[in-house]
Amino acid sequence: MTLLQNPYFIVPLIAWAIAQASKVIIDSVVLHRFSVRRLATAGGMPSSHSALVVSLTTIVGRLQGVQSALFAVCLIFSTVVMYDATGVRRAAGQQAIIINRLLDDLFIAHRGI
Repeated sequence: MTLLQNPYFIVPLIAWAIAQASKVIIDSVVLHRFSVRRLATAGGMPSSHSALVVSLTTIVGRLQGVQSALFAVCLIFSTVVMYDATGVRRAAGQQAIIINRLLDDLFIAHRGI
């Protein structure tokens, strides 16, 4: 079996690609701009990290069984990745709010208002 015939490789790869393509489509509809660069950027929803690890866990569960040690490892790995991704997104959002406030204060002070 080649790598491209291996479901443990192909299924997560397809899930990641769908998540990334969804970002382009969502941005095109919501922001009225089409950007192919969005395919290669991190962040945003849907989470390509979560799509990849959940699809890997799912394919392992389907092919190896949910009682297998490999499924348990994948499940723990998926949980850690999604928990970490959520924390990073939350922290990045909070930092963006603070940076925007600082920039607003800086521009107001610079104008002498």
